[in-house]
Amino acid sequence: MKKLISFLSVLCIAFFAFMPSFTVSAADTKVFLKPVEEKIYSETEFSIQIHIQEVEKLWAMGLDVLYDNEKVTFLKAEQGNFLSSDQTTVLMPIKNREDEGRIVFGISRTKDSPGMDGTGIIATFFFKALATGDTVLGIDNLILKDPALMDIKATTESLNLKILEKDIDPPVLTVEPVAPTYAEKVTIIGKTEPKAIVKVDDKEVTVEENGSFKYEVTLKTGDNVFNITSQDKVGNITKVSLTITRKKPVIIQLTIGKKQVFVNGLMVAIEAAPFVDKASGRTLIPIRIVVESIEGQIFWEAKTQKVTLKKDDITIDLWIGKPIAQINGIPTPIDIQAPKLTPMIVSGRTFLPLRFVAENLGAKVDYEAKTQTITVTYPKL
Repeated sequence: MKKLISFLSVLCIAFFAFMPSFTVSAADTKVFLKPVEEKIYSETEFSIQIHIQEVEKLWAMGLDVLYDNEKVTFLKAEQGNFLSSDQTTVLMPIKNREDEGRIVFGISRTKDSPGMDGTGIIATFFFKALATGDTVLGIDNLILKDPALMDIKATTESLNLKILEKDIDPPVLTVEPVAPTYAEKVTIIGKTEPKAIVKVDDKEVTVEENGSFKYEVTLKTGDNVFNITSQDKVGNITKVSLTITRKKPVIIQLTIGKKQVFVNGLMVAIEAAPFVDKASGRTLIPIRIVVESIEGQIFWEAKTQKVTLKKDDITIDLWIGKPIAQINGIPTPIDIQAPKLTPMIVSGRTFLPLRFVAENLGAKVDYEAKTQTITVTYPKL
């Protein structure tokens, strides 16, 4: 403990002026300053890291960081992870002599801990740029010590910075459009500049290193308007408004033997009534009313007597008199338990198996035996 107190006092007051001058050779060791941001703008904050390269048995460091107080001002410092990577407690005394443009900095491991080997970040200094132009940050009075308080030789490098005119350009912000949907939840996907702050209706969103982001939202029926903002580090803001329409589920009610169909409560007359096929016990209907009510398409090929149904990425092909259909080109039995069930033409009208078609298009089918009412709900929730 006596060694620690003495050493830290020297760091804060006299930069090891009273320490023994024993030296450990470390020809490749280098201490240098590295900016975190690619570009530095006037009137904005930026950060500089103190790096050490190829050191052996480093236990403590003392140095001055020199800066032009007319170009930048010092804000704060944060400890890096190099000297504490093994969880050893680290002490970091620091003093800013603003009138001189000098930061007196020291950092030391504690107790009887060993020295650290390798390359890493000693600390990060935060500044604010005051004026445009070129400036230099330098290192002075560098002292490195091993656990025995012997000196470690090292070279240093100053850092040349260019402070640019204040950034007034708003960040790029792109948001992918979302097609009208029946879904209760969807994901907003977009991209902005790296390190920007993105909010969706004032809720902050995680932005990846490349600027991309995703955010799940809950929709109400009808139009949903989301206000998306991206703010860069200097406060420039870009705003985008995204409208997502949640469509109302389609509910179709049919009754065996009746030519009246209700679509979301509105009556629609059809030319032929649904019926139950005696051979299979299954319900067949003129399917056009169902397919078109859910914004699908229906096609008829007379030569092969093929009916094709399309809805989004689903295509169903059926043939009159055949118990095998195709779903996206894959042969599929219409009803394994009713092998005689096929599409058929009755009185010049084409009838298709209701449940097979509706469920494979993503709908739910319910049947009430007492009233012989069939309810088709799209999409299946």
